[in-house]
Amino acid sequence: PPSYSCGSSKNLTFGPYIPPDMSQVFSQTDANCFAWRQFIALNWPASNLDGGSPDAGFGTAGDLSPVQWQTYMSTALLFPPDGGMPPPWGTQPEISADCLAEANVTAAQAKRLLPLMQSSKFTEQFSGNSQNQAFPFSGPSWLGAQNGTNVWYDVRVSQPEYDYVVDAGLYNANNQVAMVDGGAGSPLLLPAGSFSTNVGSIELKSAWMEAPDARDAKWNSYKLAPAVVADPETQKCRVTTVALVGLHIIHKTAGQPGFVWTTFEHVNNAPDEGTDAGTTNWNFYSAQCQPKRVQLAAHCSTDGGATEVTVGCTPNVPPPYYIGGGCPEPLPIQVTRLTPIDATAQSVNQVMQQQIGQAYPGSVWGSYMLVNTLWSTNPSPDPTRPVKKPLPFSGAAPSANTPIANTTMETYLQVKGPDSKNPQQVSNCIACHENASIAGGSGWASDFSFIFGLASAPPSPATKKKTPSLRATPVDTRPRMRNILH
Repeated sequence: PPSYSCGSSKNLTFGPYIPPDMSQVFSQTDANCFAWRQFIALNWPASNLDGGSPDAGFGTAGDLSPVQWQTYMSTALLFPPDGGMPPPWGTQPEISADCLAEANVTAAQAKRLLPLMQSSKFTEQFSGNSQNQAFPFSGPSWLGAQNGTNVWYDVRVSQPEYDYVVDAGLYNANNQVAMVDGGAGSPLLLPAGSFSTNVGSIELKSAWMEAPDARDAKWNSYKLAPAVVADPETQKCRVTTVALVGLHIIHKTAGQPGFVWTTFEHVNNAPDEGTDAGTTNWNFYSAQCQPKRVQLAAHCSTDGGATEVTVGCTPNVPPPYYIGGGCPEPLPIQVTRLTPIDATAQSVNQVMQQQIGQAYPGSVWGSYMLVNTLWSTNPSPDPTRPVKKPLPFSGAAPSANTPIANTTMETYLQVKGPDSKNPQQVSNCIACHENASIAGGSGWASDFSFIFGLASAPPSPATKKKTPSLRATPVDTRPRMRNILH
């Protein structure tokens, strides 16, 4: 395969090799190059993981086949209901029989389809049945694209992380509590990648917008995938094509025990706030935006009473109604980028987009950009005993006060930075993930990872026989998306 250079790293080779640790990183430029190196490897065609060749088809326009990270384990399978045992590594989500029938596809055909049902970055199970993307936590936060379709989310983990969860039984919420044992046990510590062991823990969160007209040439710069979704309005399953518009990558390494945090987007997602939008056909912005009135049932509104709401044109405002459960279809949400792409990241983007274009002309991956990379120049060591959140993160580079947001996954959480009225206000990876904790609300830290909050506990015999309390917790009746997995 051809080689490329970036920062102080010379003659790196295109291919599927994921760097297990950060090396030769002396500056933000080097960290951004590490981010791109991961991005290239993780997006290498899954059919060419033996090292590939110059004609491996890295980012061929219209290619619907999976890339390396799409073979990773979905968190929907890693944390089964009732704390059950996850399926073996390599198992892909299986679409339910009733959904297959509605979509008019066979089980064999479905093996090539990506089942998507999360209308938010966090699953309903994690967020208490609300449709949370990343914020707001107490209301709808789906994201409608300008083509009138919904954005879908997926979360995957690497095999070392899967093995750790399974070997320690941490798919069961009771086992998480037993591990920390009220502070007297062991801390939950994900495995770190190193050159002497393996790639370590990687979590990926992806955002996909629907591309129902996938044969149109405008999609030739997007990674596409065939998918099955439940229509947000009718909840009936249908086959569609989806286009990748956002990707978070977090990677725990020996040199960065607090993880390396990187996020990428498609270049056509949204313009910078206050700038001329130009002639770009933006995915989440329209210069001709007009407010739209929506009629809805009371249970679809945020207050449970409104029957008519307005989706306006002020950028980055959360939607005023829920989708799913017989509620209206998603409408386009106006989005802008509040913090422009960091200048250092932008310079590395230009280098890497050019290198990809030279090695693989027409590759879709040349149309993606790094938003920023967050890492540490003075990493805090892993704790030796269980600790409560928030976890410390020292030596942040760039500064911990630097806003970092992906417009497809932190759309409504974008903050320009601290000001005199809100000196602590900032939106970036650590500001959120330092508060990640194990299941159950105890507050014991879960090594910056929110996925452990997805775990359930098996019902005990005592629980099954217990007489319901007269003061039982009210049932959350807010609309939710249909579960289409077997």
